[in-house]
Amino acid sequence: MFLSVACSTVQAVAVEEYRRTYRCGLTRYDVQRDPVDHALDKVLPADLGPVHAVPIPPQDGRMLREPEFLDGWGYATALCGTTVKVLLPQSFDPGDEDSCRRCVGPSLRGGDAPSRRDDEPDADRDDQEQ
Repeated sequence: MFLSVACSTVQAVAVEEYRRTYRCGLTRYDVQRDPVDHALDKVLPADLGPVHAVPIPPQDGRMLREPEFLDGWGYATALCGTTVKVLLPQSFDPGDEDSCRRCVGPSLRGGDAPSRRDDEPDADRDDQEQ
């Protein structure tokens, strides 16, 4: 009986950990023209697609109250390596049916997103090999 109580406590701590460290992210957004000033505004897409896990840096203490639309200079990288253009205020839930399958495992293990340099081919090395 003591062992089962200890296991449930450890499991509860692990669940709380991913909720504090990952935010939901989307790969795209739509653009809609404002009827008053005719400016183009970024809006959530009608079809959200898969929801990705985006690590929250420990020093980032912001609480998002609405979606944050990122630009080309500040895209985020999801745990699966996908470029994320919209951060949602919700915590990533690996049990949700819309969650990216490739993000679920690393989020449960407390993984970090790959760096962008790992995703890009090394052009200098390719030139030397030829």
